[in-house]
Amino acid sequence: MFSKIKEKLRGDRTPELPTIDLDKEDALAQLMYYDTQFLIDDSGSMAGSRWNEAREALMGLAQHTLKHDQDGIEIFFLNDVNNGGSVKNDEQVRQLFYAVKPDGSTPIGHRLEELLSAYMARIEGAKTKSGGQDPSKSGIKPLNLIVITDGVPTDDPESVIIAAARRLDAGQFSLTQVGIQFIQVGDDKGASKALKELDSHLHKDHDVRDIVDTRPFSGKKLTPELLMAMLLGGINRRVDQIKKPGKQ
Repeated sequence: MFSKIKEKLRGDRTPELPTIDLDKEDALAQLMYYDTQFLIDDSGSMAGSRWNEAREALMGLAQHTLKHDQDGIEIFFLNDVNNGGSVKNDEQVRQLFYAVKPDGSTPIGHRLEELLSAYMARIEGAKTKSGGQDPSKSGIKPLNLIVITDGVPTDDPESVIIAAARRLDAGQFSLTQVGIQFIQVGDDKGASKALKELDSHLHKDHDVRDIVDTRPFSGKKLTPELLMAMLLGGINRRVDQIKKPGKQ
């Protein structure tokens, strides 16, 4: 399934996916070093084909990646807070999606704040307790947070992202500590515009680190292969940042 991943990975921001110069095992192994959380848009507009598309992409991803990472991945939803958590295989992903019924608005900012605040508390606490050591010394992996959505947020994710970036800067955490990726399903032009605005000038306008990568709709269905390439693209772009002069 992941034969197309064996291409060169650029980690850029364009809708056209980079190619990856890694074989399948090396590509999958990269994800073992990150805590991967998915935040799924379960608003009313996701019902139907978009919901099925997101479910099938995550099922395919889980089927392959979880063979290499015993920690599994975590899946949360925007509106349904009663379902969600760690999944270990594709069948658990399927059951989770069938338990959730898309309905309501798109409170991306609110849910991002909950997930990011919990993680920030963990790494700040670990750094304080260890006398300033990197959180990895306490067994805490960097966070790879992926938001899959089809619409425009009904609240303010921008301020949440800025606040998290400032906390990361203040704590002098690695530039790879937290990364947020927004992936669009469906062809809503308003959603595409909103995602591009999050990615284009946010860190420059507010003088904070860049922790956002977005993938607006590119005309292609979200498949497991496409999702994997997006995840690896975001990770590699963050790793490239620390190789630049003046970066930590």
